[in-house]
Amino acid sequence: MLRLALSILIASLLAGLVGCSRGDDNHRGYDSKSGDLGAFILRMAPQYGVCLLTTNGLPAIPAKWRFKADSNEFSLVLAGDYLPQLHTFLTRAVGPALGSPTTNSPGELPGITAYYGTNSGVTISCGSGKDDDGKQHTGFAIVNYGAASAGSGALSAAQDSQLFRKIVSELEKNPLKEYECHDKAVEHAVDILTFPKEVETLFGATNVDHFISNFSGAAIWNSAAYFAGRYTLELRVPIAIDYEHCRVKNVLGPAEIWIDEVTKVDFSRSGAPGARLEGGHWRLKENEWRSLVKNGGNWSVVNVPIISNAPVKGFDAYANTVRDPIRYRKENYDKPVREAWELLRKLGAKTNTTPGAEKQNR
Repeated sequence: MLRLALSILIASLLAGLVGCSRGDDNHRGYDSKSGDLGAFILRMAPQYGVCLLTTNGLPAIPAKWRFKADSNEFSLVLAGDYLPQLHTFLTRAVGPALGSPTTNSPGELPGITAYYGTNSGVTISCGSGKDDDGKQHTGFAIVNYGAASAGSGALSAAQDSQLFRKIVSELEKNPLKEYECHDKAVEHAVDILTFPKEVETLFGATNVDHFISNFSGAAIWNSAAYFAGRYTLELRVPIAIDYEHCRVKNVLGPAEIWIDEVTKVDFSRSGAPGARLEGGHWRLKENEWRSLVKNGGNWSVVNVPIISNAPVKGFDAYANTVRDPIRYRKENYDKPVREAWELLRKLGAKTNTTPGAEKQNR
């Protein structure tokens, strides 16, 4: 319930930051700034009740952004996908994400959001997504929900301590357990499902990424590929998961295949690429996919006019920014999460000894 309430609150705030091509309309009242984004966040975060775990040894994040600071909400937005950098930074600075990052549902604009709820009375969110012009944006927000809900402007010391212990209690469970189960389920699915093998056959095993979105809910299998220097393909199919054994049980419905054409890749001042999806958009049904596979990837049989000799400049850089969080998650996500988790457990152990000591003194 705690995370659900925070998710709704943060999602409503980030909705105006990413996922709209008319960013200037949504960002009225925002000030512009450039420099080290990480240092700026460290300076602003304590003003909203964020307890920093460390300020030492954190990587610089050179960027240009727009921000808005209200009484209990702070938000900023910048062009490009900075989620991987911010995730590593935030995990070390404030603690690991509370639960798994959430992805947009099939049919919505691509996007992912992570919630960092390890601070008492306040939560932090960072999300990355594309607008309807295909441009990538990153949004960041801090909301002091404690001040908003307490009425008097702050949580009491007792409420603050109770909330912190609740968070620590959750974190004593392995925060990476879901990811570890996800990875096992993906390996199992690649072995037993035909769809992953078919995508690899058409585009090459090293050019395909497999993952499961909405893993703990209505799970969707995804096989994503990038080809001809200008196209993205994603095969999606609903699946059932055996969470006890971390295996895919069966397919629950027909597959959908999405092909989108990238017409241009823009680079922000920081060098982050963002794609414009202003070309063709095609959706194949499962029977059309079977026909494509049967005919060795002959796109004419499904009436998709693929241009095979006109790669878009910067396409590989764009593809890498999308697939790197999947391919290097263990190094860039799991490792800092595990380190921060251990630190939080130590902090929690110290906090939990305090009440006992007080009782003994009494």
